[in-house]
Amino acid sequence: MSETKESHQKLEKEAPADISISRSQGTWTEVEENAVVRKLDIHLMPLLIAGFFVLQLDRSNISNALTDTITDDLNITPDQVNFGSQLMLIGIVIAEIPSNLILQKIGASIWLTFQMLVWGTIALTQSWCTNIHSFYATRFLLGLFEGGYIPGAQYMLALFYTRKELARRTAIFYFGNYSATATGSLIAAGWLFMLEGIVTLLVFFLFLAFLPRTPTHTAPIHGRCDFFNEHERYILPRRVIADDETKANAKALMSLHNLLEAATDYWLWLHMILNIVSLAPKGALQLYGPTVIKSLGCSKFNANLLNAMSSVLVIIFSYIISLGSDRTNLRGPWCILAFVYSIAFAGALFGLPTGADKWARYAVFTLLGAGNALAQGLNDAWVNINATTARKRSLGLALVVIGSNLGGIAGQHLFRSTDGPRYTRAFLAILLLYAASIPITLLVMWIYWRGNRKARVQSGPGAAKVFQL
Repeated sequence: MSETKESHQKLEKEAPADISISRSQGTWTEVEENAVVRKLDIHLMPLLIAGFFVLQLDRSNISNALTDTITDDLNITPDQVNFGSQLMLIGIVIAEIPSNLILQKIGASIWLTFQMLVWGTIALTQSWCTNIHSFYATRFLLGLFEGGYIPGAQYMLALFYTRKELARRTAIFYFGNYSATATGSLIAAGWLFMLEGIVTLLVFFLFLAFLPRTPTHTAPIHGRCDFFNEHERYILPRRVIADDETKANAKALMSLHNLLEAATDYWLWLHMILNIVSLAPKGALQLYGPTVIKSLGCSKFNANLLNAMSSVLVIIFSYIISLGSDRTNLRGPWCILAFVYSIAFAGALFGLPTGADKWARYAVFTLLGAGNALAQGLNDAWVNINATTARKRSLGLALVVIGSNLGGIAGQHLFRSTDGPRYTRAFLAILLLYAASIPITLLVMWIYWRGNRKARVQSGPGAAKVFQL
């Protein structure tokens, strides 16, 4: 018996036997469904965003520390700080797939809550680092236990939301990322590792108290404080399964054989490659953004403050682009639009003359940062939406996040002190990376177009599209 059929039978055992899983049977109204979605937006989304916020806050503090006193405090060089940041990213890459395997075994809410407890504690201990060895150790361990949160949280989004709702929610989920980058810039002047660790542990207690486990079991881990009533718990899983039968089970069977089977789908790897190429600029701009602004003649405090503006703009632009993506049911064309935007401003920075006004340079640099990683949430949602099994969804989300971090590692080598203050080689590299992302996106779109054409041949001209372009 197939995994989907088993999941349907399991779901029906949990509900009255005369209830169908299809909304078309009239078992709930559109008004009731919209009310359930609003409740999810109010209850689930803020928790996952808060988790991403504290995760990124713990990650991004290094870029702000480069403009502060960390090198003096620990008696280390900027290159060693950079290596510590890379160790963290390596830890994340190592942990992504194992973390997703554990998540599928014990459940997303349990694993994500445990992760937050551990990485929050590690983040707190960074306050007591006194030398290069303790700094390296805490950064690597931080990455090791943060690895898996982003794909795990997005896997939870897929369980609770339909495909037409997912791109916008993924973009909103990434608000946590961009908000932390901006906030980290504002509090960096105090080098507040302790504050960041405390905030992370506070969010852990919120997860423990309120994070729902699955659409059928909406109470959190301790079994109390369930914000959803029985009828809403009836609607939640069925509306999602009616949209996508691959979401019939909250946990995917992730044996080694099944993992290898999912890994043979080359389109998953293409999405990962797209993130590697398109997010290398993000790794560069996030780490060295404050440093580039400081090189314009700003103080360290003002550099961190001014760097926050691009993150605010990313929040606005990413929501707009995800809204357009959801309304058109297209992902690739909107990714390409984001790349074209970034190419324009990277080219402008590359071409600015040496004597250009510093505020003109800052404005163009900020507008470049405003388009930084706009396609990241879209690409993640694209994988999530087009996955044909729960296993491929889990593995695919892990791979795209691995791609994001590999791109981040590569991007940290783009800005060199010998290239300052104009950094022309860095901006040329960013321009070329975004340009290279366009043909990769077109290739992914072509693969999905071919898959839809094959489905029409097999099922007839009126067959629904299997994949979104």
